[in-house]
Amino acid sequence: MGEVNFKNRGELVFETLKREILDLKLKPGCLISESDICERFGVSRTPVRDALRLLQEQGFAETIPYRGTYVTLLSLDNIKQMIYMRVAVETMVLRDFMEIQTPMVMEEIRHAIAVQKALIQMPGFEPEQFYRMDAQMHSLWFTAVKRQKLWDMLQAQQLHYTRFRMLDFITETDFPRIIGEHEQLFELICKKDLSGLEQVLKDHLYYSMKRMRHSIEVDYKDYFEEEPEENRFVI
Repeated sequence: MGEVNFKNRGELVFETLKREILDLKLKPGCLISESDICERFGVSRTPVRDALRLLQEQGFAETIPYRGTYVTLLSLDNIKQMIYMRVAVETMVLRDFMEIQTPMVMEEIRHAIAVQKALIQMPGFEPEQFYRMDAQMHSLWFTAVKRQKLWDMLQAQQLHYTRFRMLDFITETDFPRIIGEHEQLFELICKKDLSGLEQVLKDHLYYSMKRMRHSIEVDYKDYFEEEPEENRFVI
């Protein structure tokens, strides 16, 4: 990643750390050491502190007095609300898309699914590669109905949900199931089956919450904020 793409060193550090937090390379709750970052990027403390300030302002990190700066934990409540909003918005977008779909866009969707199939055949593929392909496919119908800004807004608000989805893909072994759901969505769009499409989309977006319940409660408990047990997994 070259500095020529950034306005200054602080922005380079910020964008790099932000991407690493979203990709879970910097795990929820881990300490962000100023000294280590200075050494890693070969910069003074000033741009590093500027980057950490931006991370805090955008909710990616928090400073605990006398202890240091840490990557924020995941909020299960925030994640559930993001899924709820995503289902509501994307259902409306798909409803509009079914009315104006063109052969060209449908071919783009078909191609996106084919690329996903090819990716999971590659040994050692990275989960973030699949995540980006998944997001790119969903964005196609937003763009087609001229709601790209809405998609960008959803992505920008997904600090917790994006990391949750990345954790989902890291622990997922049944990628063919996800692709099968994408194929279901495609078929229902082709048939203009709105009721079937809404149900499949809802199941598709909520499935990871159900599948990962044990992992959230046991394996990755330290990644999440403490929240009341009652209705914790109720969608």
